[in-house]
Amino acid sequence: MQVTDNTILITGGGRGVGRGLAEAFHAEGNKVIIAGRGKKALEETVSANPGMKAAVVDVTDGDAIVRFANQMKRDYPALNVVILNAGIMRAELVQGGGLADAEAIVATNLLGPIRLTAALLPMLLSKPRAAIMTQCLPGWHSCRWQ
Repeated sequence: MQVTDNTILITGGGRGVGRGLAEAFHAEGNKVIIAGRGKKALEETVSANPGMKAAVVDVTDGDAIVRFANQMKRDYPALNVVILNAGIMRAELVQGGGLADAEAIVATNLLGPIRLTAALLPMLLSKPRAAIMTQCLPGWHSCRWQ
């Protein structure tokens, strides 16, 4: 991937690793759009980085992902890089029969990236320098940068 002259979408870009990636790519002169559920964190990051853009999206909501992808296509037609960084990690206490945490982890860390990739892939395939990267989360030993 070329590290300059890109339009980059980073999910989970309002804090932590996502914010660090967003700020690093922004400093290299890329157009950066950060996305996530936490509007306050997104606003703080954008405020600290003039020119960076933000959009709120819940990656656990399939319908919201479709709307979000359509917004990205409309507002950022040059989008050519997606960094799938949004994720959660919770202790899964399944011995009590509760699966809510496990389902939230799968919806956020697995289904969200799959759905967003599927929604944006036709657009990205039309770009000569497109890239999709996934961020490995602690405990996901099979993850690697792609």
